[in-house]
Amino acid sequence: MNITAEIIRQKLNEPLPGASSHLKLAPEHRAQDLANMKGNFENAKKSAVMILLFHEAEKLKVVFIRRSFYVGIHAGQIAFPGGRYEESDVEIKNTALREIEEEIGIAAEEIEILGQLTDIYVPPSNFLISIFVGYLAKKPQYKPDECEVAEVIEVDLDEFFQDDVIQEKEFVVPSAKTSVKALYYRITNADLWGASAMVMTEFIDILRK
Repeated sequence: MNITAEIIRQKLNEPLPGASSHLKLAPEHRAQDLANMKGNFENAKKSAVMILLFHEAEKLKVVFIRRSFYVGIHAGQIAFPGGRYEESDVEIKNTALREIEEEIGIAAEEIEILGQLTDIYVPPSNFLISIFVGYLAKKPQYKPDECEVAEVIEVDLDEFFQDDVIQEKEFVVPSAKTSVKALYYRITNADLWGASAMVMTEFIDILRK
């Protein structure tokens, strides 16, 4: 697919599909969890992540991280770089930029923010996450924080448009000592599920329009 940064910027300025996209790849219990919240997220903790894109050999790539296996609710999962809002950030977009520099070493001034997706609430961690889409003019040089990031994974965006990319299986949730049946994206070197898959689904749906 020939998708440029400018095309993405334009599409992000159009009405967003939001929850109708998120719920397509939500774990089986998530729709009920969100319904129980009734849109009341006043007590949720704020955070931000970034879908970071760059072109390499005419292919548009997406940057993911595998979180380290620390004691935490999302340990070991594939995710977008990001984290918790701090008062010093002032604006939530600065959270995404700060976190991406802290986690994988890419400076804020290198990133062009193309737009923002729909916020998503994650019940297990009580985070309301703002999602930004950023673009790099060249292939990034990573400096991962070894305490937080086990691996940086680059994926061709084209993979998300393959007919058989969406699969279903049981995922182990170490923090809850249980497993969850969920749809996921089976992509190179990673299985993307949960909130990250829900976010990616909205992005893909926007690009399909």
